[in-house]
Amino acid sequence: MNKYGAQARDHWVKVAPSRYAELPNPEVFFEILGEQVQGQVDDLSITIAGPDLAGESYLEKVGRLTMAKRQAEEIVLADLVWITPEFSADEEREEWASVQPSVEVLADWAFLMQDEDREFKSVDPIDQLVEDWMLPGSFLEALAVQDNPYRFLSEQAEILTESADQRYRRFQQTQAQEE
Repeated sequence: MNKYGAQARDHWVKVAPSRYAELPNPEVFFEILGEQVQGQVDDLSITIAGPDLAGESYLEKVGRLTMAKRQAEEIVLADLVWITPEFSADEEREEWASVQPSVEVLADWAFLMQDEDREFKSVDPIDQLVEDWMLPGSFLEALAVQDNPYRFLSEQAEILTESADQRYRRFQQTQAQEE
């Protein structure tokens, strides 16, 4: 097995152990993958390096060829070897949560929906929020008339947790359908 095959094997073992374990014959797989990477790196290096330059010194040529090989390796490894890491269920959930809007968005929305008498002034945006946040419309209407929506939300942590759980399940279902 060449260096690329060994590099790929080590990467898979580290970032995708279950995927590695599913391989019927890992040694053969990574030997073939290493040869494929080597062939593509060699071909792409030649293309990137281009023809010899007029007046190019020996050291300049070595530098050009070395840089071409490094660029080719970067491109081919990214294409064939570097795979997406597997996440544990907890890590996957944390990753999902990190890109979700914060609950403060709801508090900000509540302030915008109040008129000067702290009465709810609009029903239109609720439908989209009900769908997006998977919260009951009555919850959002109650939020919209609170003197302090932030406090109200902190007191309703259980409902917000259930909302997040439902949204995460919806996300997982969508991901499963796309695969």
